Amino acid sequence: MSVTVQPKTLTQIEVMRVLAMVGIFLYHVWSDLPEAGAQPVVGPVIGHIISQGHIGVLLFNIITGFVLTLPYAGRMGRPVPRYGTFLRHRLLRICPNYYVSLLFWSAVAMLVGGGSATLVRAVVEHLLFVHTFDPTVFFAIVPAYWWMGLLAQFYLLYPWLWPLYQRWGATLATVSVCLGCWGGWLILSLLARLLPGSFLALADYLLYFNLPYRLPEFALGMYLATAWKDSTGSPRLEFRGLALTYWLIFFGLVGLGLWGPSVSLLLVMQLYWVAVCLSLGLALFCTKGVAALGAWPPMAKAAAVSYSFYLLHQPVIGYGTPWAKAVLAPLSAFMVVTVGAGVVSWGLSLVLDRVVARIQHGPH
Repeated sequence: MSVTVQPKTLTQIEVMRVLAMVGIFLYHVWSDLPEAGAQPVVGPVIGHIISQGHIGVLLFNIITGFVLTLPYAGRMGRPVPRYGTFLRHRLLRICPNYYVSLLFWSAVAMLVGGGSATLVRAVVEHLLFVHTFDPTVFFAIVPAYWWMGLLAQFYLLYPWLWPLYQRWGATLATVSVCLGCWGGWLILSLLARLLPGSFLALADYLLYFNLPYRLPEFALGMYLATAWKDSTGSPRLEFRGLALTYWLIFFGLVGLGLWGPSVSLLLVMQLYWVAVCLSLGLALFCTKGVAALGAWPPMAKAAAVSYSFYLLHQPVIGYGTPWAKAVLAPLSAFMVVTVGAGVVSWGLSLVLDRVVARIQHGPH
């Protein structure tokens, strides 16, 4: 199979963003309505699949590393800006939507439950992107915002990480990052099991949501960006015979996960899900139909609003679920919340994007 892609219009990435966001959204709905998984036949089957939607974050991490590295990859790639310039540019892209949605949901939480010192502390730590290191406010306000702390850590590290790729080469650098981070994860996890009540156990838990545990996902995205460009910095346009291979690997891994034995060590499951996401991402990237789907205007619009959707959807689900549970059967409640929260979150996302655009550019 052959597919031609343009350097500045990687429409496959748009499809991956939407797919990752849909997985995360359905996972959060199912988390609030686990009773639906107890229903005969349909419930358990669908629930087992949807309950893995959290790996959409893992796919986001790989995409982030890929997209961030693409302009700098190849011999003719642009130089990375100075550290301060780079951080300012990246934070200006994520902070406006994040801060507006954070303050909005904080105000809602204050109206619903009243203000408290813990809420104020949570807001301040979220604004500074340090909430993922504080177990007392880790999941406060909007639990899904833990990823914003991780995203900021990627940005803080990137200007130091990319020179390592340039000096060592992408393959050696990626292997070193994966072995170092996952090896450290294994050691700390084993120590935490030996000392369950110690600080090591808490550190092992918190680091699952932070660097260095999650750095390999980002590094693999960086590697793929360097692999996609040739030595002159031009994109490799032809992917012959690869799409079918990656699809077969993906479905084989999914089948293994559905029917294989459960694993208690989180690192082992993480390696499995990294393999799933890599095979899925490569299959989507190399499939001609996916490139065409990504260029479809509704898909492009969905991808454009996916960031705001991520920031807004979880509280909508949380506030709507108790009502649905009170009046509907579990599966019916799941379907109603999925549709209702999806529509409301989409509308709020459009409003958020417009508000941020007015803040940044003025009324005109």
